Amino acid sequence: MTDPNSTKRSKQRVKTIAIICGVILLTAIIGAFLLVNHINDLRNDMTNHLEAAIFCIEQGQYIEAQTEASEAFTLAKKLRDDEAADKSERIVDLTINVLHGNELFSIGEYNAALNAYLQALYIAKSIENLDIQLIEKIIDETEMYIVFFDLIEDAEKIAGVSEYEAAILVFEAAKKVAISINFADGVIIVDSGIEEMQRLIIQAKREEAAGLFDQAEQYLNNGQYASARIYFTGALQIFLELNDTLDIIVTQEILDYITQKMEEERLHSPPSDAGNLPDDTGYSQEDAGNQSEALSNFDHNSSIDFDFQSLIDNQNQRPANLIRMGTTEGMNEGWYNGCGWIATYNALILLGNPKHPAEIVRYFEESGGTVFDGVFGTYPNTIESYLRSLGYSVSHTLLPQLTMDIDDAIKSSRVSILAYTHTRAAHYIAIEYNEDLDKFIIYNDSFARTRSATLGFDSITSIGAAIDSVSALINNTRSILFSFSLIVVS
Repeated sequence: MTDPNSTKRSKQRVKTIAIICGVILLTAIIGAFLLVNHINDLRNDMTNHLEAAIFCIEQGQYIEAQTEASEAFTLAKKLRDDEAADKSERIVDLTINVLHGNELFSIGEYNAALNAYLQALYIAKSIENLDIQLIEKIIDETEMYIVFFDLIEDAEKIAGVSEYEAAILVFEAAKKVAISINFADGVIIVDSGIEEMQRLIIQAKREEAAGLFDQAEQYLNNGQYASARIYFTGALQIFLELNDTLDIIVTQEILDYITQKMEEERLHSPPSDAGNLPDDTGYSQEDAGNQSEALSNFDHNSSIDFDFQSLIDNQNQRPANLIRMGTTEGMNEGWYNGCGWIATYNALILLGNPKHPAEIVRYFEESGGTVFDGVFGTYPNTIESYLRSLGYSVSHTLLPQLTMDIDDAIKSSRVSILAYTHTRAAHYIAIEYNEDLDKFIIYNDSFARTRSATLGFDSITSIGAAIDSVSALINNTRSILFSFSLIVVS
């Protein structure tokens, strides 16, 4: 017979077990629910940190973006979400590069900063749904800073070879860049540079005027009134430009005195009678005619103003085309036969010892240095002897293409004069080598102006033609036949 108590206890155990199982199951269900909610919370937090990081980057808040991305990376690791971890890590790398670029930018290391920003941009392009406009803007601005300081460096190099006006143009270009990026310190740098260039220009003009004035005084003391007038006039032009009142008054008074003395000499000099020259003087009627032409040319040429600093790059323009040389019959103006004296004039300016064309032409004429009385210009030997007469060390090579490297010879010179023939005539040009530009600058090549890319032509200079090779100019210009003379001042 079954024990009623045992049956009752058995039922209670079953009930207890059922309750315990129910509790365990309920606990498991609740635990699972809580775990899922926790995981979802973590994922939501991770997503929120990632979104916040992207938002901060787009707002330019890179430190905050780095913090948010680091938090997202930690959560991604907990969730074992490799994709989210990789994205978070790339965002951190992006912010590190931008912040490093900002640090370099702040100390003026713009090229290094640009590299950091470009690396950040490369990473940014791999991040989905990230607006990269702000990073691109930072890169553009950094490139403009680099352009600005490159222009400043170029301006300083140009100023280093005393091309102050050209340097001002480059400074002004740099100022436009500074204004475009709101670089206030850059504008100050430019304004300071321009002010310094203007000071140097004035200083150079005063030095030039002083040199002209000293030379004029020497001529005046020797009674060479025409030459003195030329140089005093040149000095006066500069004094007028500089508005130096006292110097203007003094120079003008001296010029008035010279004019008076020249008029007195003219009134008291006996009339010339070349036809009555005695036969034993050895002075022929033709010599007298040549001397008369030389005097007439000198008087005419002396009346033409030159500023003694501007190089002549086109003999067809004033005042160069007004200068006369040789016979007064036919074409004797500078546009026709002036390339020899123009090359000499330019060379002397480049040497810092300007001479008025009237003096140069007078030497050529009086020394018998003009070809067929100037109809065909000037002999190379005449230019050589004139430069020697001024105390320069000069070497002269005929047919230089056959015996030397023309480019090397010019590179080692202070200034050179090259003569060549072309399909219409012969021509002289003055040449200087600019080491900073690594270019040969040629002046007054207007009779053979067939420049092309093959010659390496560059318009970087305000006057003259900048070319890579003079030899290439001679050998590759179709209208040039050959060079016949190279005069080098060492």
